[in-house]
Parts: sequence; C-alpha cells; structure tokens
Amino acid sequence: MRLGKGLVESMLIDANIFLEVLLEQQSSGRCKAFLNLLKTGEQKAILTTFSIDSIILSMYRERVKEEKIKIFLRSLSQYKGLKIYSISLRDRFEALDQIKRYNLDYEDAITLQAAISTKCSSILSFDRHFDRVKELKREEP
Repeated sequence: MRLGKGLVESMLIDANIFLEVLLEQQSSGRCKAFLNLLKTGEQKAILTTFSIDSIILSMYRERVKEEKIKIFLRSLSQYKGLKIYSISLRDRFEALDQIKRYNLDYEDAITLQAAISTKCSSILSFDRHFDRVKELKREEP
C-alpha cells in the first residue's frame, strides 16, 4: 500500500474528500462515488500520511467515536487504487517555501509539496487555494 520508488500516480487526494464522507457533509455523495472507484482500483490516487493524521484530528474535533476512526483507518487497506505517501523531512522544508510562493497555510502547502514530490498532475480537493498553483490542476469529484 505504500508508494515505492518508481510508482507514480497522477492524482493526490486532499483530506477534505474523505472528510466529506466521514462527517456526512454536503458533497459526500460525489466523494463516496469517487472513493468507491478507488476501492475497486478503477481509479488510482495517492493519500499522504499527513492527510490521514489531519482526517483523524478533524474527526476527534467533531467528537466522532473512536471506533469509527478505527474503522476509517482499517478501511484504507481495502482501497486497491490507493497508495500511501509518507511525508519526508524534505517535503516539510519545501512546504515552507510553498507557503510563501502561493500564500497557503501549512496544511495546504504540505499537500501541494507531496503532490509535487510524487509527480502528480492534479489534486482532488474542494479547496480553491490550490487554484493558484500553476504546476498542477485542482479537480473535484
């Protein structure tokens, strides 16, 4: 499930795609449809370890029960089209430059840097801050 050398997917998933479903938000139906394609392997994408932690923190803030958080974590191994990318120290340094370059917060900057590091051509996100980025395209499910 981990992204190894030479494995490149073309899309990185922002935490908000999973959160739409997990917190039953407005666009959960569209996100659920995309995630189902990811589960079957019909769609391929990358999720970062940083985003996984952001999802867990958001769930805790929303007082989601611990069992539901564990179910989410277990479910990640069932996604045939999902690769997990571990954020490196270098990614963190580079993200600080992305903050200045694109006027992003740290969470968006580390997501952007992960997309660049994994050679993604797009980010799946509802966050319009990524529209400022020239190197990749922001998509929505």
